[in-house]
Amino acid sequence: MVEGKAVQLNRFGRRLGTREEGARAREVIRQALQALPPGGRLFVDLSGLEVLSGSFADEALASLLAELRDGALPDRYLLIRADDGELVEDLSQRLAQRGLAALALLGEAVQVIGRLPPYLAEALELVMTRGEMTSPELAQALSISVKNASVRLGELAKLRLVRTVQETRPVGGVQYRAVSLVSSKGTS
Repeated sequence: MVEGKAVQLNRFGRRLGTREEGARAREVIRQALQALPPGGRLFVDLSGLEVLSGSFADEALASLLAELRDGALPDRYLLIRADDGELVEDLSQRLAQRGLAALALLGEAVQVIGRLPPYLAEALELVMTRGEMTSPELAQALSISVKNASVRLGELAKLRLVRTVQETRPVGGVQYRAVSLVSSKGTS
């Protein structure tokens, strides 16, 4: 199982529908993210929910993911965990409308919800399959330039779909390594 803290959304009820409920949940989730150490992962667990409306999902999760994308709470990661794929449909639509994406663990499978362009989805899949990659490694795997690979990894990091770790290069200087938050099978 993937390690990380979890916030159970069913603590707010089994049928979550209003923006007001979403705002309360967002603050609880934000506090849990703030309490994480650098590199920490927080799972928002949808287990036990009957309804997760688009309004609640937008207020509680999409707005918070937008804040993370814009630089809030550096080196903290938010993932979704659900037993039922139907519950993430409205959330996925809300994320797509905002140009956001998130990793969702649906049972043992990992799925990207929201909107992720195919070129980024391809790069993310490689990072998740291999566990970690540098720009030169991604460039070689995709037959693209190192600069292009670096841009792709940077975009994935900005969306908080991968974690980047700075390391010293053997020939001097620094490079960044993109590290998967989960493997493509749901474990890490």
